[in-house]
Amino acid sequence: MKKYLIALGALASFPQLALAQNALYAALPDWVEPISQMPEIDKSAHYYDQQFLIVDRQLNLVATNPIEYKRYTSKVVSIEGVESGSQISIDFDPSYQKVAIHRLELVRDGKVLDRKETAEIDRFKREVDLDSLLYNGDETLHIVLNDVQMGDVIDVSYTITGFNPVFGERREWYLKTGWASTVALVNARILAPSDSGISVTNLDGKGQGDFRQTRDDGITTFTYRETNGLYDFDEPEQPRWYNPYPYLHVSSYTSWKDVVSWALPLYQATPEDEEVQALVKDIQQTYPDAPEKQAVAAIHFVQNNIRYLGIENGIGSHKPRPPEQILSQGYGDCKDKALLLVSMLEAMGIEAYPALVDTFWREQLPHQPAAPFSFNHVIVALKKDGEWIWVDATRTHQGNRLDTLAQSRLGYGLILKPDSKELTQMATQEVPVTQDIEQRYVVNHANAQSYLAVKTTYRGLEAERWRRYLESKPLRELGEEYANYYAGFFSGLDFLRPLSINDDKDLNELTLNEAYVIEDLWSKTDDTYSFVISGDIVDDYLTKPDLIRRKTPFRFGTDGAVRQKIKLSLPENWDIEQSENTVSNPFFEFKSSLKTVAEPGEVLLNKTYVEADYYYRAKTRYVEAKELRQYMRHVDDAWQNVDYEFTYRP
Repeated sequence: MKKYLIALGALASFPQLALAQNALYAALPDWVEPISQMPEIDKSAHYYDQQFLIVDRQLNLVATNPIEYKRYTSKVVSIEGVESGSQISIDFDPSYQKVAIHRLELVRDGKVLDRKETAEIDRFKREVDLDSLLYNGDETLHIVLNDVQMGDVIDVSYTITGFNPVFGERREWYLKTGWASTVALVNARILAPSDSGISVTNLDGKGQGDFRQTRDDGITTFTYRETNGLYDFDEPEQPRWYNPYPYLHVSSYTSWKDVVSWALPLYQATPEDEEVQALVKDIQQTYPDAPEKQAVAAIHFVQNNIRYLGIENGIGSHKPRPPEQILSQGYGDCKDKALLLVSMLEAMGIEAYPALVDTFWREQLPHQPAAPFSFNHVIVALKKDGEWIWVDATRTHQGNRLDTLAQSRLGYGLILKPDSKELTQMATQEVPVTQDIEQRYVVNHANAQSYLAVKTTYRGLEAERWRRYLESKPLRELGEEYANYYAGFFSGLDFLRPLSINDDKDLNELTLNEAYVIEDLWSKTDDTYSFVISGDIVDDYLTKPDLIRRKTPFRFGTDGAVRQKIKLSLPENWDIEQSENTVSNPFFEFKSSLKTVAEPGEVLLNKTYVEADYYYRAKTRYVEAKELRQYMRHVDDAWQNVDYEFTYRP
C-alpha cells in the first residue's frame, strides 16, 4: 500500500531513450503566482553543500485535474554541491500524471543562463520499495545540467498534473515546509473551491511561518510563507512515528468515517467466488466440526501459499485485486492478501473485515489526520467470542491456535465495515516473556572441565520470527554461531551435544537447546581464580542512545519481556552474599537476584547450588529528550546488578 508522506528512493532500471525535450517544456501557467525577487539567505544559516534560497510549492485544486507547481532554487557552495545540485530528479506516476518543465536556469554573476537546450534528460523506472517486493510503477525524469560551477544559483521549476483516480473526487496532499538546512524562503499556496470541503492544516503547529486563509470569488486560498526557517531535528534512534519536520496537510476528509466510506467500495469481499468456495470446502473437509482450526488453516494458506509481491501502480496503490486473481497468480501485497483472507473467512461463516493500520504511527495514530495517507498497511480483524483478533496476512510461520498466534500490535486499526466511525484500539494484551533463557553451569575446579547447558525459549512473535529465520539457516551453522558467542567468554569451549530445536506450534513456542564442555572456565590472577556470570542477554536491552545531547525522543526497548535464569552447581561450600535488586521507573522494569537454592543433589558433600535471575520489561518504547538523563541514571542503576563474581584460592 503506497504511503505518500515519505518520498525517498534511488533510481532503478536502465534509462529509456532520451525524451523529446521540447515536448517537456511549457510556459508558466497563469494561475501560478511567481516569486520575482531572489531572497537573501541569513548569514547565520545552517547548510551543507548548497544554500537553499527558494522552495515554492503551489497547488491548484480548482482545476478538474489537480496541478502541483514546484520551484527549487539553490546556490552551489562546494564541490559536492556542484555534483548534487546539477542533477535533478522529478518523480511521477505515468499512469495518471504528466510533467511540464518551466525553468532550467543557472544564475552566474547576475546573468541568467537558460539550460533547456543543453540539459540531458532521461526517464527511469523508479522502484523505491524493490527490496520490500513492492513495484509501484513510479518513474523519474533525471535531469543533468552542464557547466555548473561553484557560486552558481540553480533555478528549476515544473508542474505535475494529475491525481490518483483511486481517490475519486477526494483530495489529500502533504506539503513539506521545513528541512534540516536553512531555506531563505519557503512559500506554499493552495487554491481550492470554497464549497469543496478542502481544508489545510499546519500539522501540530510545527511550521513557524505565516499561515493564512482568504476567500475570493468562490475560491479559498491558503498561503504559508517563512523566511530563513530551520528544523534541524533529524537525529538517530528516533521512534518510527516521530516526524521532525513541519508539513501542511491538504485534505477533503473530515473524519475516519469519511475514510471508511472511501475504502469500502474498494474492499468488497467475494466469499461466493468459485475458487474461494472450492478452497474453503477443502479446508472444511480436512477439519470437520472444528471452526477454529478451519480459520487457522485459512490464515496459514494465505500467509504461506500466497507469496508477498505488490504491483502498486495507479489505482493498484490502494485498490486490492480480486481474490480469484490472487489465487490464480499466487502472489499479492498486504491489501490483496487481506481481502482474500476475509473472503475465505466469510465463506466459513466467520465475521472478518479488512483493517487499515500504520506500522509507523501505531499508538500515535489517533493524533494523525483522519485521511487515507495516515495508513500504510492492511491487516484483518477477525471476531471471536466478541473480541477482535488482529491477523496480518503478510506474516508467515505463525502458531496453530488463534489464542497463541502472535497478533498485530499496532495500537489502532480502522475496521472497514459499514458502521465504523472511529479507530478501534487493539486490546492491550498481558506482556508475555517472549524470550526465556535458562543457563545451567556445572562448575568444577580449574583443574577439571566444567559444563554449560543453555535452553532458550521464544514465544509468540519471537517464535514466529525464529521459524522464518531457521527455514533458511542451516542448524549446524547456527550452532557454530552460538558456540562462538560463548567462546568469547570462555576459552577452550566445545560442543558437548549439537544444537537442537523443539517447536511447539500449538503453544507457539520454539526452544533451542545447547550444551558445551569448557576447559578454561576460571581466570587466574596471582593465586586467585575467578569466574563471572552475567545477565548478558537482559543487559542487551539496557541501552543508551549514541547521541546523548538530543532534542528529540530516543527509541528503546522491545515488545514483551525478557527473562534470564542462571543455575550453578559450585564445587565446594561457598559463602554466598545473597542479593535482590529492583529498578522500576516510568521507562522499564529490571530485576536481578542471587541466592542459594536446594537441589536434588544437595546431599553430596562440598556442593553449593546458586541461582541468579534477571528480568527486563520496557514500559514504554521511547524517552522524551527532557527525561533522557533520568532514564540513563536508571540504566546505570541496573548495570550495577548485572554481573556476579565467584573467586577461590586452591
